[in-house]
Parts: sequence; C-alpha cells; structure tokens
Amino acid sequence: MAFGLTTLNLILPVLPLTLARATGNAGVAGFVTVSIALMTVVSELQAARLLSRFRPLSLLLAGLLLEMVAMAGFAEIRALPAMLVLGGLVGAGFGTVATVSTVMMGSLAPPERRGEVIGYYGLAASLPSVIAPTTGLLLLNGVGLSAVFWTGAATSLVAALLATRLRLQRPAGTAQPTGGLFATLTTRRVLLIWAAFVCVTFTFGAVVSFTPLLLPGGGLGSAPMFLLLAGIARTATRTLSGRVIDRLGDWRPVWPALVIGGLALAMLPLRQPVLTVVAAVLFGAALGVVQTGTFIGMLRSTHPSRAGLVGGLWNVAVDVGFGTSALILAPVAALVGYQAMFWILPSLFAAALAARTAEWRSRTAKPPGR
Repeated sequence: MAFGLTTLNLILPVLPLTLARATGNAGVAGFVTVSIALMTVVSELQAARLLSRFRPLSLLLAGLLLEMVAMAGFAEIRALPAMLVLGGLVGAGFGTVATVSTVMMGSLAPPERRGEVIGYYGLAASLPSVIAPTTGLLLLNGVGLSAVFWTGAATSLVAALLATRLRLQRPAGTAQPTGGLFATLTTRRVLLIWAAFVCVTFTFGAVVSFTPLLLPGGGLGSAPMFLLLAGIARTATRTLSGRVIDRLGDWRPVWPALVIGGLALAMLPLRQPVLTVVAAVLFGAALGVVQTGTFIGMLRSTHPSRAGLVGGLWNVAVDVGFGTSALILAPVAALVGYQAMFWILPSLFAAALAARTAEWRSRTAKPPGR
C-alpha cells in the first residue's frame, strides 16, 4: 500500500517546475496540480461506488496502472494539454488506490482488531508524505526530471506486483444499500463525525500552508522544525491509537485529542520556540488520533456494506479540508495578519468537539419512555 501511495507524493514538489520549464510560463505552473486534485476527489467518490460492483483487488490494480501510465507519460511528454491529461490520470489513480486500499485493510482485519489494522494502514499512508517529497527533490537535483517520474512508475509497478499476492474473498450478501453515498453521508451520526473531521483537516491544511509565513525559517521554533515534529507525532499516534480504539471505542480517545489539538494551536501564535515545539508534538499527536478515530467512528455508525463509501468519504474529508483552507484563510490573513488568523484555528477544534459530542449523545441517548 505504501508504494502505491508514494507516487503522488514523489512528484508533487517537482510538477510546478516541470510545467514552468515545459511552457516557459511560471503562471500556469499550478494547472496540473489542480487537475490532479480535482480527479483525486472525483475518483475517491467513484471508487467508493464501484466497490459495490467490482472486486477491490481489480480496482486497486486499475488505479496503479493509471499511475504507471501517467508517470511514463510525464517522463517523456512536455506539452501542456497532454500534461493536464496525465495529471488527471495521476489523480484518478491515486484517489482509487487511496480509497480501495483503505477498504481492503478494513476487510482484512477481524472486527475486534479493526482499529489496530487501520492504525498500521495510517503508518503506510503517512510515511510516503514524509519521505517521498524529499526523495523527489533529490532525484531532480541529482539526476533530472525524467528520473523522478520513472521512479514514480517503478513504485507503482512494485505496488501492483505486491497487490497480486493478496487473496481476498468477497463476502456474500453485502450489496450496497439503496441511497449509496448520499444516504451514507446524510446519516446523522456519520455526518457529524465527517463534519468534525473536516474541521480538523482544515486546520491541518492551514498549518502546513501558513506556518512558514508565521514562524521563522530556522532554529528551534522554526516552521521546518514544527512541521517535522508534527509529522513524526502524527505518524506515531495514527498507528498506535488503533489498539486503544479497539479497547475503548473511538469516542474516549478522540475527545481528549480534540481538546489537546485546540490547546496546541493556541500556543502557536505566541511564537515562543519552546512552546512551538510543544505545540508541534501535541498537534501532530492529536491529529493522528483523530484520523484513526474518525474512520472507525464512521464505520461504526453505518451499515457494514457501506464500508467502501466510508473510505471514500474519509478521503474526501481530507481533501476538502486541506484543499479549501488556503483558499479561505489567505484573504483573512491578508486582512488581519497571519498571527491574528492563527487565533481562529483553535475554534475549529472546538467546533469539531461539539460535533463529536452531539454524535456521542445521539448514540447513547435512551429511547423515549425508558
């Protein structure tokens, strides 16, 4: 799974440069990235639907094939229209792989160990985002652009070869209920958990986008140090929290994580080096717990046959929150300044806690007359 999720992380840092060199116009450098993002969301939703009609392994291999084709195309083609199409193929492949692999991990695990397995999946999904961007830049500087894309094709090929060794049985009697994706999202408890997660991923996108503009570029309290420590803490707790959730359920670990995450973000605008380090560890740890707890909570709150739809909704929540944060908060920061803008972020953790609390109360409320 990690190899299949490496491709996009490997090429994202070099795509703007590739497009700028190919067209001679730096202003269009983000077009391919937009194409990737759009098709990632579309494919995540479509993959969730297709899981009710096709074997997960077939969809996984199809997604990896799309990634391989796109990577080979990027290695050899430098025309803008073709690169936009290739970007769409990368997004479609990545979105399919991300959604289907999430569902496959859940199906491989016994119910009593589902949190643990989803935690391990979180490790496989997080490591590429930490390692691959730096690897892509090193390949670019040491070998050249084409080497980055051929390496991406190779990682997809390795993932496909490993995937062919999986043996999954398709359970009988798991047809998707009427209503599909919309019915799943509009289930009150699922919607509350999903909305809470969007609030958290929104803050994650803001932190990644704007800490380099809030914090200094070097030293203990720098933006690189904050992002590194937060990434390590997120990876660790995303993995380790699964076992805790199996024992305690998702609510009991998630609500303290939301409180801690809000407190961590309240430290960040103070721009004190020691507090910045503490905030990085606490924010990353809270984010990791919430990521695992959200997926398990949505699975718990809907019909088992909608597991594929839950995986798609989880990935879309990440994309929606992360993708819209810069678009919405950049004008706010321009108006009030980055330090003042960061004081808004703890309120989003408070909103997430309110939504999760409402979901918990609706689940534990006694029926009328009892």
